[in-house]
Amino acid sequence: MNGGTSTRAYDGGGLESILGPNSLRTDFAPLVDLLTNEVIGYEAIVRGPEDSAFAEPAALASAARAMDMTVDLDLVRWAGAVDGAAGTKELEGLPLFIAIDPDTLPHLPDRGDVDAGTAVLQLDETALIRRPAQLLRAVADVRRLGWAIAVDHVGVRPESLALLPLLEPDVVKLDRSLITRKPGSFTARVVNAVAAYTERTGAIVMAEGIDTEDAVGIALALGARVGQGRFFTEQRTAPVERSARLSPLNFRTSPERGSLPRSSPYQLAAAGRDSKPSTKRLLVEVSKGLESIAGQSLQTAVILGSFEKREHFTALTARRWEVMATSAALVGALAVGMDPEPAPRVRGADLEPDDPVRAEWVVVVLSPHFSAVLAAKDFGDTGPDMDRRFSYVLSHDPQLTVDCARSLLLRLPVERTGL
Repeated sequence: MNGGTSTRAYDGGGLESILGPNSLRTDFAPLVDLLTNEVIGYEAIVRGPEDSAFAEPAALASAARAMDMTVDLDLVRWAGAVDGAAGTKELEGLPLFIAIDPDTLPHLPDRGDVDAGTAVLQLDETALIRRPAQLLRAVADVRRLGWAIAVDHVGVRPESLALLPLLEPDVVKLDRSLITRKPGSFTARVVNAVAAYTERTGAIVMAEGIDTEDAVGIALALGARVGQGRFFTEQRTAPVERSARLSPLNFRTSPERGSLPRSSPYQLAAAGRDSKPSTKRLLVEVSKGLESIAGQSLQTAVILGSFEKREHFTALTARRWEVMATSAALVGALAVGMDPEPAPRVRGADLEPDDPVRAEWVVVVLSPHFSAVLAAKDFGDTGPDMDRRFSYVLSHDPQLTVDCARSLLLRLPVERTGL
């Protein structure tokens, strides 16, 4: 199904005041199982006037961003998707992908208008990089409605590979550039990172830009099972009856996926694990060891730390974390009295008076192939600083590391997560 135009409840706002009334139309691009060649879902796509430079969805989206009208475009896409899902037989009961910027979510008229069993919220990978804490909260909100989550354009920037486990999408969409360019070391990094993530979570890999038959083979080689692109729209591939479908794939989410922790990192780490006593002297060296591994991440690591008080984030520590921030995807430091940017490119957060993290020393390193968390609780000793005692847990459990990273990340102020 392609080229249908929806009658929309939303009139396009400022975007259509520029391009002309009723100049935006919503099409539905098929999503195809690459092994069975069956349509197993659709994506709502908005196009501009046919005879304009905005006829292609990517050009229209780029123009909307440049004019600060992404919300207008998203609302058109939302209205067209809702109307199409309600009035088009071919869409009935099939998953429907709707690309929405996180800033648009509060403006949606009624998210309940789309069947929770078939809705897939599609987020651009740059949103992971720009506003990870805000995005975690937004995704948790829509997951409560039963929506699945897809991340778009994965493979454009290496930083997004580190943030995939934090968001834990149900669908990973490989960018079309991975299909069209000659494979190189960066392609290999993407394939490895996505394979590590999907092996752990069972997420579905989808490839964009399937414009030729040869591209189907490339997408399969990259690890994709689902594809979308001109090759399928030109074939006008139609969905089959559910009872006759061979594809085992579905896009339903797990209720537990992407859940936000309510506990502090030490509380999470100590639950069901043995903690050990140690002085600060040992923990400093363990922390430096984790920092050294994180520094080799090539833009695919998330590094977060809690330092109790601002004065413990010393000038030497700040320098080490500044160096890590030049290569890592995201670096954050939290403490009582911490500045919003305690070192260049390091995102800071001041801890609330009742926050248990105020008494915790935490280092989290999360990358596609390495996970570790050091979580320690202060005994409250007085005396020489390096002799202060802590109860600590050191773990390489990937899920615990993700949970501890989310716990700290959610404490970063929303307005500071776009540095």
